[in-house]
Amino acid sequence: MNIYSRFLSRYFFGTVKIFKLPDLGEKIKEATIKKWHVKIGDQVNEFDPVADVSTDKMFTQIPSNYTGKIHKLFHQEDETCLVGGDFLEIEIESDNQESTSPQTNHHSVQQGDTKQQEIHQTIQTNNTSSNHKLATPAVRHLAKQKGIDLSKIQGSGKDGRILKTDLEKVGQSTKEQSSSSTKINIKNESTSTVIKMSDFQKGMQKSMTEANTIPHLYLKEEVDLTELALMREQLKKEKNITFMTLLIKSFSLALIKYPILNSTYDPTKQFEYTQHLSHNVSVALDSPKGLVVPNIKNVQNLSISQIQDELNRLRTLGEKGQLSFNELSGGTICLSNIGTIGGTYTGPLILAPQVCIVGIGRLMTVPRYDAKMNIVPRKIMNLSFGCDHRVIDGATVARFNNVWKTYLENPTSMFIHLK
Repeated sequence: MNIYSRFLSRYFFGTVKIFKLPDLGEKIKEATIKKWHVKIGDQVNEFDPVADVSTDKMFTQIPSNYTGKIHKLFHQEDETCLVGGDFLEIEIESDNQESTSPQTNHHSVQQGDTKQQEIHQTIQTNNTSSNHKLATPAVRHLAKQKGIDLSKIQGSGKDGRILKTDLEKVGQSTKEQSSSSTKINIKNESTSTVIKMSDFQKGMQKSMTEANTIPHLYLKEEVDLTELALMREQLKKEKNITFMTLLIKSFSLALIKYPILNSTYDPTKQFEYTQHLSHNVSVALDSPKGLVVPNIKNVQNLSISQIQDELNRLRTLGEKGQLSFNELSGGTICLSNIGTIGGTYTGPLILAPQVCIVGIGRLMTVPRYDAKMNIVPRKIMNLSFGCDHRVIDGATVARFNNVWKTYLENPTSMFIHLK
């Protein structure tokens, strides 16, 4: 906006501010506008939701950072906007942030930074909608995909909030009606449908395409968790501790001896890597929107009980589509528990820029020989390492695995290392 245009805007419209799409998180460069909550001429207050957007990692709402009247929308629904790009214009009555004095300008920058932080925090925590039907952005997006009119649904949640289960009931009813109406005159035709990927699927495609350029080193191992299962039964008398929590804590203890696995690698800096003191363990979760990979921060400083609480919290947020930038960024190493669904061994691809991922298979009770060559039932789990061979060699992975396996098969050996 040139000086003349700025003068006209002030004279005829007050002050027109261009609101740019805020930073949505690490490496997120663009977002798709799913729904505008405002139109030109609408009056909004600061922090009122103006749009629902989706990225390859999350659904969220964008709040206004000014109080005023909507002057212009730069994009239509289902269009893509770059982070930092022009999002909308808001006409405000006065502009207290602009001043000709250098001191005031410096203060204005500080105020702007604070406001951006507030907006960013609001984006992370805002999970409500301005529509008269209460529903999260994730539920609204799912309803749009299924062609369901939310105004015709009575929500079963608190205050009439529409839940995912309400949409499933509508879908099942529609399916049954469709099935009954097509029993007659069924045509024997073969058709194909082109399916557009969701934003989460797009994210998976991007990250896995990048991972496929990494030279992977694989190691697969079988561990006996019979003793760990007995210990877990004792722990469950106090708190429901899952195997995943015990795997995460023992994994962190082994990383203390082999910290190179807890590193990240930037291919533009060819002959160096960054080794991290914090064990921010990423956990691949299957959510209604697809694969999400939040991380538990500073596992090395957490107790088993604290890890369980954090894992429960991340699972709940993942199911609701409410994982924030902080929970999705900053991971240093990854565990993927495919065994909760099915499968024994896997060939996991690294989540760049991390250099190690472990696929966890399902826990099985199988026959094994004991020390006296008697066949006894044992609880066996399979582990599959995928490592960046540009940074990690096979001998290091094998030695790390031996330490981790000792902790898992003899869990009492962990106690002297627990904090």
